[in-house]
Amino acid sequence: MKLFMNVLVGLASLLLLLSIVAWLGFVHWLADVVALFVPYLAGGTAVLLLITAILRHRTGAMLAGLALLLNLVPLVGYLPWGSTAVAASQPADLRLMMYNIYYQNNDLAAVVAEVAAHEPDVVFLMEYSFAIQAQIEAEFADYPYRLIEPSRITSGVALFSRVPLTASRVYRFDGSRIPIIEVSFDVAGQSVTLVGGHPWPPIDRWANLHALQVADVQRVAELVDGPLIVAGDFNAAPWSFALRQLQAAAGVQDTRRGLGGLTTWAGPSLVRLSLDHVFASEELAVQSYAYGQSGGSDHRPIIVDFLVVP
Repeated sequence: MKLFMNVLVGLASLLLLLSIVAWLGFVHWLADVVALFVPYLAGGTAVLLLITAILRHRTGAMLAGLALLLNLVPLVGYLPWGSTAVAASQPADLRLMMYNIYYQNNDLAAVVAEVAAHEPDVVFLMEYSFAIQAQIEAEFADYPYRLIEPSRITSGVALFSRVPLTASRVYRFDGSRIPIIEVSFDVAGQSVTLVGGHPWPPIDRWANLHALQVADVQRVAELVDGPLIVAGDFNAAPWSFALRQLQAAAGVQDTRRGLGGLTTWAGPSLVRLSLDHVFASEELAVQSYAYGQSGGSDHRPIIVDFLVVP
């Protein structure tokens, strides 16, 4: 029994350490990788807290309880209560669909069908390779306004719109290696700007590039005056240090808050992570937030209906 208790304390200590590390993205990029697993850490510490409480093991319960608290802090805002979404008493001013379609997708017909099923006003696609462009671009004839920057593999992006673009630009900053798009539309009498990008994962040889790329998206977004949407597969949790910095600097927040559900990417061994995000400024009220079907990709598309606040 003593050995079992020691194992519980060891597990509680390890989970507490990882829970602390998840907040240290300002120290090292590895912390933002750990932050991706905060929901799993919360679940693990909750189970451990229950076990240690039943066994009346005070030290183990204290360690697990503290770890659980650290993990609940970023998650509580996503629980399905206190939603700021407005009632659907009128048609949305703008429906955005954001979709990492995966550059090796073998079912592009499903991608096209998924877009058609949701009828968005604006479609923002990532991992838009030259090969994909050649196969599906003609399918978006209903979207005459576009900004397309394809690539050989994963960095390509494409924006298709039924709403005329009043301005558009592609940024490529030194050292960043990814295109960042900035487009503006006239929506309900106001100029709404969308800034989009696809930073690489904060792992291995791309780790330092990830922080630079998120910072470059922030660099564009924070200069926008007026209603703003920042969207992309950021390969990071919304509570990661890099994305907390971006949200604060650009004056945007996660459109998913209060609506429940987090995971957008399905990896190996049943791992599910929150990588894709749509952030918006306070001038844009969220009317609805939904996920689509993956359509041959390893990511689910996000569909957000916006109302422009007068």
